[in-house]
Amino acid sequence: MSAIDTHAHFWDVDAFRYPWIDKGSVFDRTYSLEDYQRASAEIPISRIVFVECDAHPECSLSEVKWIERLAATDRRIQGIVAHAQLTSNNHLGAELDILASMPIVKGVRHNIQNNPAGFSVQTAFVHGVKEAHLRGFHFELCLKHQQLGEAIELVKQCPEVRFVLDHCAKPDIRAGGREPWLSQLHEIATMPNVVCKISGLVTEANWETWKPDEVLWYAQMAGEAFGPSRIMFGSDWPVNEVAGGLLKWFRLAEALAAPWSTLNRHKFFYENAEAFYRLNT
Repeated sequence: MSAIDTHAHFWDVDAFRYPWIDKGSVFDRTYSLEDYQRASAEIPISRIVFVECDAHPECSLSEVKWIERLAATDRRIQGIVAHAQLTSNNHLGAELDILASMPIVKGVRHNIQNNPAGFSVQTAFVHGVKEAHLRGFHFELCLKHQQLGEAIELVKQCPEVRFVLDHCAKPDIRAGGREPWLSQLHEIATMPNVVCKISGLVTEANWETWKPDEVLWYAQMAGEAFGPSRIMFGSDWPVNEVAGGLLKWFRLAEALAAPWSTLNRHKFFYENAEAFYRLNT
């Protein structure tokens, strides 16, 4: 069954600045399109959505233009979720206008994770999310499980905005944490303008010792909470390289979907993403 990867990253440490990458860490190297092509060679990925890599805000537009050029060499790249600096930015409107002029840009993201409590419900952030919506963009929620309650408040303030919950809100799989993540997941799933990417879960487990069943439980809970029409597959490559790699995660996603009907498997791996990211427009 053909799949759309809704969450692929590429980064170039020589061309862009990534403040989150520690010098000498496993991520302190370039992860190229060619690397992704090798990592996904055994997976039937027919379309790709690139998601911004939390580069320095000064690099945001350059990153988008770089991915545009990559899309000319691998035509599976059909969507971009670009970085938008929503806070402390006097030029937000103009920057969003530039992004809106680029058809390949489908949505925006400003990472919430690693920011202090209240970050995503401050006036400037909420205003920025709404400004992005006015230009036709959805907003992607990249956060950790302890910030999920705050994300619920943000969504309540922006009922007109379409949201994607990245990585199932990064539950604490490593410690076996279930609450309040599960209750809050069900609460945000009641909001019809939110969809969920089942992605990025293996890196929330112990990288070396995780077992399929412990990760699958969280994926299953997300699938049940959002239902078959509001979940999407994403790889989160190359972040998942530290926890077994793309192919291992894809096999786990296949195991998740194995009990489902053919229609619901197609929705998860392909149809929902095609519609949400407007990949035919």
